[in-house]
Amino acid sequence: MSKATVAFLTVAGIFFVALLLVIGLFSFGWVDINWPWEDIDIVQEETELAIDTVEQGPAEIVKITPIALDCRARITARVPVVGTQRTEVAGATVSTDTVRMQAIGDVDTCVAADGVEIVERTDGTIGVIIDASAIEFVRPRVDAVATMDSVTTDRGFVNQIVEALPFTNEDDELTPAAFAFAQTVIGGSDCMQAAYDETAASLIAAYEDQLVEQGGNAADIDVIISGIPDFTQNDPDPTAFGDFEFVEETGTTCVVARP
Repeated sequence: MSKATVAFLTVAGIFFVALLLVIGLFSFGWVDINWPWEDIDIVQEETELAIDTVEQGPAEIVKITPIALDCRARITARVPVVGTQRTEVAGATVSTDTVRMQAIGDVDTCVAADGVEIVERTDGTIGVIIDASAIEFVRPRVDAVATMDSVTTDRGFVNQIVEALPFTNEDDELTPAAFAFAQTVIGGSDCMQAAYDETAASLIAAYEDQLVEQGGNAADIDVIISGIPDFTQNDPDPTAFGDFEFVEETGTTCVVARP
């Protein structure tokens, strides 16, 4: 065998052993080579994936929920009241007591959320249907302190003489009864209608604001009050005041209370 042949076989053997060694190192994970072109592909794929995610984004969801309005005085009222009490002897009136006042007070309105139905229409608009029974008018009252300065009384001739006698009861039952009558007027139909109008306006504004806060358009929501509240629920009972006679004079005003 020639020297050239021996040399060739030696080099070939060394190369073969080295190849086996490299293959073994790769197999056992002892050697890991990242080629430059592999890094370029990975960066490009990650960049494309990030761009796709940002472009798609989450879908926007608009959700309208029923609104309850807390009870508060939305209407203030000023009621001119005249009350009389007659003293009769043998069927004839011998004396008449009279009281006059400008009664000042207010009435609360409340709205319960359980009387509300939300309807999402196919054209993207929203309907809010409120049962009129969900609107309540509560606690009509007279502010005694604010009313006090307007109270005037005119005691009849007979009663003036009686009150001048010793050990007589000078308690005036007519004035507190007039306060009670004024309270029924404040909670009566005229003021209730004004309270209802203000409450309806507050409800419409509240639902529109809720939609706008979620990125919607106020014109896309309709607030409908179904039915009519009982405006006469606090109207006075003519028989409730016995011998007292009360009249609501012209000039009652029911106005929106300012916050």
